[in-house]
Amino acid sequence: MDMNDFLVMQVFLKFVRDNAYVVKLHVAKKINQSTVTVLQNLVECDPSYRAVWILPTEKDDGVIVLRAAVGGEAPYTLATEEKLKNIKMLMKKWDNSTIQSASKPSPPTLFEIFVPCASWTFWSIGQDLACRGNVPPNCYYDQATSLQRCQLPVSMRFGKILQTLLMDTPFPFIICGGPDSGKRTEIVHYILENCRRHQAPCRTLCVLHDEVEVMAAAERVCKERNEQIGNTIGYKLHINSQVSEMNNVVFCTIQTLLLSLLSESGQKMLIQLTHLVVDSVDRGASDMNLLLSLLKEKQHLHPTMKLILLSSSSVVPTLGKFFGESQIVQVPHNPPSVRYLPSKPHGVEYYYLDGILDRICKHEVIQKMKDHLQTSQNPLKLMAKLQVYYGPRQLNRNVTRIMDQLLLKCWFASDTKPFVVLLRLLAHNKHLVDYQNSDTRMSALMIAGAKGYVGVVRDLLAIGANPYLVGRKSLSALDWCTAGQQNPCWQIMNAAHRAELSTSVAGSRLALLCQLYHKVYNPYTVDQQLVVDVVVHICKSCLPGKILVTLPDFSDVLECYELLQKSLGTCKRIGFLIWHRLLTEEELKDYTVHPEGEGLLYVVILMAGPLLELVSTVGSIDYVVDTGLKVHPGGDYAKGLCVDRACKASVETSNLLKWLAQRKCYMLYPMGSLEEDHATDPHKGCFFRAEPPETVLKAVLCRHQSSCSSVEIFFDTALIPANATSITSSLELLDEIGAIERPLQVPTSLGLLLVHLNVGIHLGKALLYSVLFRCLDPILTIVAAMKVGNPFIEPLDEKGESELMQLKFTLHNRTYSDCMVVLRLYQQWTQAKTLQTDGEMVQNSHLKVGYMEALSNARVELMSALRLLGIVKCGRGHNTEELNVNSSKWVLVKGCLAAGLYPQLVIADYKNNQLTTSGGEGVCAVHPLSVAQVENLPTKWVVYVRKQELLLDLGEQGQEEPVQCTPKTQICDNTVISDWTLLLICGVDRPGAQETGALELRKPPNNADGDGEQELVEFIVDRKYSFQLPHGYYRAVLWIRCKLGHLFRSFTQNPLKTLERKQTTVLLNKIAEILQLEDASLMLGNVVVDTRPKIRNSLPMGTLWNYAHYMMEQSSIGEGGTPGSSSH
Repeated sequence: MDMNDFLVMQVFLKFVRDNAYVVKLHVAKKINQSTVTVLQNLVECDPSYRAVWILPTEKDDGVIVLRAAVGGEAPYTLATEEKLKNIKMLMKKWDNSTIQSASKPSPPTLFEIFVPCASWTFWSIGQDLACRGNVPPNCYYDQATSLQRCQLPVSMRFGKILQTLLMDTPFPFIICGGPDSGKRTEIVHYILENCRRHQAPCRTLCVLHDEVEVMAAAERVCKERNEQIGNTIGYKLHINSQVSEMNNVVFCTIQTLLLSLLSESGQKMLIQLTHLVVDSVDRGASDMNLLLSLLKEKQHLHPTMKLILLSSSSVVPTLGKFFGESQIVQVPHNPPSVRYLPSKPHGVEYYYLDGILDRICKHEVIQKMKDHLQTSQNPLKLMAKLQVYYGPRQLNRNVTRIMDQLLLKCWFASDTKPFVVLLRLLAHNKHLVDYQNSDTRMSALMIAGAKGYVGVVRDLLAIGANPYLVGRKSLSALDWCTAGQQNPCWQIMNAAHRAELSTSVAGSRLALLCQLYHKVYNPYTVDQQLVVDVVVHICKSCLPGKILVTLPDFSDVLECYELLQKSLGTCKRIGFLIWHRLLTEEELKDYTVHPEGEGLLYVVILMAGPLLELVSTVGSIDYVVDTGLKVHPGGDYAKGLCVDRACKASVETSNLLKWLAQRKCYMLYPMGSLEEDHATDPHKGCFFRAEPPETVLKAVLCRHQSSCSSVEIFFDTALIPANATSITSSLELLDEIGAIERPLQVPTSLGLLLVHLNVGIHLGKALLYSVLFRCLDPILTIVAAMKVGNPFIEPLDEKGESELMQLKFTLHNRTYSDCMVVLRLYQQWTQAKTLQTDGEMVQNSHLKVGYMEALSNARVELMSALRLLGIVKCGRGHNTEELNVNSSKWVLVKGCLAAGLYPQLVIADYKNNQLTTSGGEGVCAVHPLSVAQVENLPTKWVVYVRKQELLLDLGEQGQEEPVQCTPKTQICDNTVISDWTLLLICGVDRPGAQETGALELRKPPNNADGDGEQELVEFIVDRKYSFQLPHGYYRAVLWIRCKLGHLFRSFTQNPLKTLERKQTTVLLNKIAEILQLEDASLMLGNVVVDTRPKIRNSLPMGTLWNYAHYMMEQSSIGEGGTPGSSSH
């Protein structure tokens, strides 16, 4: 033994033991085995070292000292003990030679695995036919279409675009124009006409963001050319396509093109292309950044291909510099064709929130304010009374925690530093300026007045703080000012209402209406009734025309559609057009024809998302109703509170909508509010981005055998460089789940499957496990639900939260799983849908309008994707019954979630009522609306689907503060698992686990071959979680993990063959029996999941959507069903 090594290692062990936030320490020196043995004995004997482990490095070039989460002695029942003994007998009888020979195939190369990539063989035809078919056919446009095209703004740049198309240059061509410019469809017409005129071949690929955009653009171009889709124009999606060898232009999504780069036919297709058009390059999505960076890398390989980039933003200097000397064409806005009010700018009349509240709004609180404002001597006192009476009593728990914590910091601090953080938050959340602490009823203005902070008082009054709002004992902010009228803060507050009275009566009146409205109605949620009031007002008092209403998401669109139908039900001369990301293919085919039936006076266009270019008549919109909101890309940490203005639309979008309106534009936000929020955006100017693991995996796959040395360098030189730490973390995660093999970053068959499923690496892996475990349908529903989003209307107040939690607790049935809640709701909804009573069920369950239809359609889409991969069979040889044999066993469904979501696993800290990650380095909390609350958990292990973080820096906790700061990270969509679910399933598929089971003993047993079967051994799972078991049962656990890891690896390479093995069924049954017994001992619920939903086909999500839509049962695809329908 080397004494120096021993002493140094002893110091390292103490360092890791005494520092709770040190998880791992790598010693880059090979330590003598005898020294390690002595250290192991020392650690084993001292209880204080129980969580500290000494393990060799993966390359065996040193040792690692790490901190593990202590699972303790894994409990098991007598019945489980018998099952484990049966496993020991099975180990002896199992034909190892058969399973091992099948489980250790030679490592496949990327393109030898079974997964079918996007095929472009329809363009790989005979040379003679290709030469004849590459030249576009002649086209005769009708007079109406020609006139409409000539009026598009892009036609003003026709000559310059045509000239650029003829130039022989390797640099891309960038066209900048708004959604009303017509650039998306006109560039296709120009390319086809130019190639036909010069008898030149044309193979053009147009790449768009969403499938709905692809289908709508293809249908529109075909309609304008008077052709059937599939001839000159086609489209190709991941599942459905309409293509042929005669296509000159094919529309596709970014995802389709990225998958195409994985196949040989896709590489050949890229070589054949004459033009590649990429639209909406300014959206800044991760996939778009990846695609543009890949095109830059491959640009020199395709010098004859013309790259055309379309942008809705007029500012593209970064894009031009990235690709080099790019030609840029700016398309001007189309001036309004209707001179409605010649005295106004552009002939358009603009209404902001204050004017809408004064003239149109019918809310009771606004009517009360207007009625009493004329006679009130103190308008602020009147507003204080109204906001107390009509406003929310208690906000939801997340908002309450944040605001309470900030106000307490302001109260206990000896300076104004905490107010800096508070004022920064209130800059985006002026509706919370009068928030009162839930315990003390003190507002920010009361605290600032009591402390005499004159500058803070002025800032709070400037953003709408009301000095007459009373707290405990009816004390207002004025009463909290010491020395009364002699206090400068009191004088400033007292002068506030005089300032209101001294200003113009009209201006003061409108400003007060806006303040009151936002203190009663949250500005970050859509006020559907106000939207309906505005649309009804237009239909009743304005000239006929088209009305565009912009909303954040599809559920807002459908809710507004339902309310408008009720309000305008008697008006039969009003048509509706709905655009959002979840429209079905059948609906899009009908939408190419605008609903301008005979006698229609008004057409209401309800739109969610950046889909303006889908509307063929976007250049002739008469009225615009702009809510000014969008979906938060990262999810709302606290509903009703926004830290980074990401819930609000951009100033550029607002200006575009103002320009589109030909007659009137109604903006449901105060004038200048978007500009103010943009100026104070804390994240404006951030250059580096954090790429998700899914994007990094696509980059690894698409760049296989690339000239660039590493993925890290690739993202560092991308259009928008990625944060190096996020890339490293993503690569480590992909290696841990088995999607890539390091250090060469070679993709595996699992990685390719996950990219094709396109539902995220964790959910995709859970879906694959559900096929292996033969419990497909429940996981299919869960994954579809996670893909669509949160099913519930998130409450803004504590009462709504309480009602929603009562509903969830009646649904989870002691499973403590948010996924079970979704499953039970979907079962209830399918029954209600067939009985045509789903409207009442949706309302009583607090569900978003249209969510369940979207979930059902997502299920159909996922089933189609599994069919495309060859995992699910259809027709006479269908295997859906076989894949759902175990669907009623919740323990296996939960096991699939655990296997897929791992390592997203946290441990309950009951003492501090919080959750920690492995090793205790990270602390998080459960989302307030999750059923898996720490105080109720029957076991300490929780897997989660996603986590959300509060981006606001709340500052350090002061010494005098009596409360502990709550964790800034919360986990959502959680499921509780038992010790044995972790022991048998989690981490079995990581690289190397097929041989070791990802288990390591602290020290070998003293008598492993003799009477040592009952000797208690300590082992670590995946170098993160330590447990103790008798050695014999440890061997059984090790054997199960190794065999399950072999099975899953074999399954990812050949699913159907693996499922046919008898050993697969035997092993899964043994696992199910053990998990069932252990869940029963913990009194965890084992609800039988009804796995046969009666709705098998896509449901309408547009104008045909309604609650009582009658669904006719159609036959399965094997009997003539559509490719998108489900046959299970």
